[in-house]
Amino acid sequence: MAVERDSITLYERWFLTPSGMYVDDKEKELLINSMRFKRDERVLEIGCGSGRYLEYLGDIGLKATGVEPVDELVRRARLKSSIAPDQVIRAPYESIPMADGTFENVIFMNSFAFSADKGAALKEAYRIASKKIAVGFLNRNSITAVFKVKERASVYYDATPLSGKDISDIAAKNLPAGEYSLKLHYTLYLPIKWGYLVPWADSMLEKVNLPAGDFGIAVITKTPV
Repeated sequence: MAVERDSITLYERWFLTPSGMYVDDKEKELLINSMRFKRDERVLEIGCGSGRYLEYLGDIGLKATGVEPVDELVRRARLKSSIAPDQVIRAPYESIPMADGTFENVIFMNSFAFSADKGAALKEAYRIASKKIAVGFLNRNSITAVFKVKERASVYYDATPLSGKDISDIAAKNLPAGEYSLKLHYTLYLPIKWGYLVPWADSMLEKVNLPAGDFGIAVITKTPV
């Protein structure tokens, strides 16, 4: 992942705009509804970036730790007052210094697309999680892909476009057959620039769960042995 400080700053500021706040709320809502975390569960975020989700997960009563390979992003995350320095570990997605089953849940929030070896990254998440893995992704099959947000596009320009089928295929090739289930969930069906003006429309379309929302989450649940 190439990091431009100005791009990251503009992206973080975008989340303070009406459309940015709406996107943030919908992505968090989909994560919570899809994963159904329990209070005090341990959550590892792989690709925690500047720490936005680490702060949020702590606020809702989870014990969150982040992994991030990029020095500048590690520094930004550790500067946040609600994040302890040891909450952010500098390591590549594909080789994380943690024991098997250390966390109940492992999540990627728009970060999986940056992994150089997605199969290895998913295997590592599966190894560390005792219950579930969430892979949040910008959907390359989104019906609104043409309406790109420039602040988001500048940060994700070198990320691999993904679809739910792509993630399902990566899981099938790299995870033990018969030992997990995978479900896909979607949101943000309307163009982001004005979708926040009619939030009921996205809520209605989420119930249909067509694989065409701008943001999706693949939830991988490990089968109890």
